[in-house]
Amino acid sequence: MTAQSVILPLPSDHARFIVLRLKDLSIEDFKEQLEQLFTTRDRLITQHPNAQIKTGVAFGPELWAKLYDQAPVGFKQLEPIQGSFDMPVVPADVLIHIASARADICFALSQAFFEGIRDQVEVLDERVCFRYFDGRDITGFIDGTENPQFPDDRAEVALLGEDADIFQDGSFIFAQRYAHNLEKWKKLKVDAQEQVMGRTKLESIELDDDVKPANAHVARTVVEDEEGEEMEILRHSLPYGDGRGDQGLFFIAYTKDLNILDQMLEHMFGTTGDHIHDRLLHFTTAVNGSYYFAPSDELLAVVIEED
Repeated sequence: MTAQSVILPLPSDHARFIVLRLKDLSIEDFKEQLEQLFTTRDRLITQHPNAQIKTGVAFGPELWAKLYDQAPVGFKQLEPIQGSFDMPVVPADVLIHIASARADICFALSQAFFEGIRDQVEVLDERVCFRYFDGRDITGFIDGTENPQFPDDRAEVALLGEDADIFQDGSFIFAQRYAHNLEKWKKLKVDAQEQVMGRTKLESIELDDDVKPANAHVARTVVEDEEGEEMEILRHSLPYGDGRGDQGLFFIAYTKDLNILDQMLEHMFGTTGDHIHDRLLHFTTAVNGSYYFAPSDELLAVVIEED
């Protein structure tokens, strides 16, 4: 089995994230659109071999049940959280992750997918994202510092293993858009921002435990297993924004175990029983969120070809 091309490489400089419901589009017509997307992708890869063109297609639980008669163990819908801060859930049928070294390639692939179906689907989000300086969020802090860097480590974190049988090399996905209040954030001095994040701003060095607040972002997003080992996820998050102020982060993580994301979110939003929430939530708002499954290339081909 082979993981879809966008999952294991390091994030590209540009990405588009398309989140939609099929609405009036039939499943058969949807499959034809995916084939059109992949045909365009393969042609562009041939024409622009250095553009680092990659795609990933993932499905929400309800649509997956209609596409295939089995589901990977642990696949479920994200549950909303009402805690110190609320976390909404907006269920979707499809998530398409397009990545490239070039913004025009991302646009061309989105255009190819939507050709002829624009009025038949409900687009919940199409987010144009970009690498910001040296991999920073728009808050000015480096994002994804804890990501595994080596291919084998990234695969171990993100992909289902041999015991998953037909679902091997698939991956679960959590996608959620965060809208930043940068006007409020920029009123903090750098040392106060570092207390919120739990890292230094310039060098991205994690603060020592004796000075790092219990509600720092780093402290609330690290979860451990029963042996005290940190449980990792593979982030592909990128910033988005315009100059007028609609700015934030499209958070997307690939994992072999959605329970890790459940725990991270409970820690962030303050529902673990210790009544501590992530301080960063005072400066950013979760707008939506959902879980998906991205099958391997081979299983995706089977799903598309089935009547």
